[in-house]
Amino acid sequence: MHGDKSELFRTYVEGRQKVIFPWSLSIVDCFFVSGAFLKFGDSGSVALSRISANGAQVVPVKIVDAYDLYDIDTEANGLEVVLLHEASGSACYWDVHERFVVAVGGGDFLELARPYPSDIERHRYVEAMLHLEDIKCNESAEAIYEALSARPLAGLT
Repeated sequence: MHGDKSELFRTYVEGRQKVIFPWSLSIVDCFFVSGAFLKFGDSGSVALSRISANGAQVVPVKIVDAYDLYDIDTEANGLEVVLLHEASGSACYWDVHERFVVAVGGGDFLELARPYPSDIERHRYVEAMLHLEDIKCNESAEAIYEALSARPLAGLT
């Protein structure tokens, strides 16, 4: 898959179990992913790091609910961004090419972050990303999903 050997992708996503979302999280997606992050917090919030600019920019953020994550998602427009919970290594990654968002982490985190069974997750991703053909993306939504879900990530360049 073109463009996915960036430093942030290799560091936080490559070779890890993940939940795959279409580009730009819905508020429902944010509800599940923020809930997964919030299991690490106390007092109803969790401290995370927002990483961008190839890792050169690290900003502490605190999320309290799905709307906080939704704001981070909106701000990721056109940028490669990682939202990281450092102690657990759980993260959410926004693709710079606007093809996908993935949540990565341990089994408990992913169970909370995954709103749908894997077959529905795949169908939803492919259906939502059919527009890739209209924006001259060289890869189909199916090929991107398969490359992301393969272990290890064979086919990524």
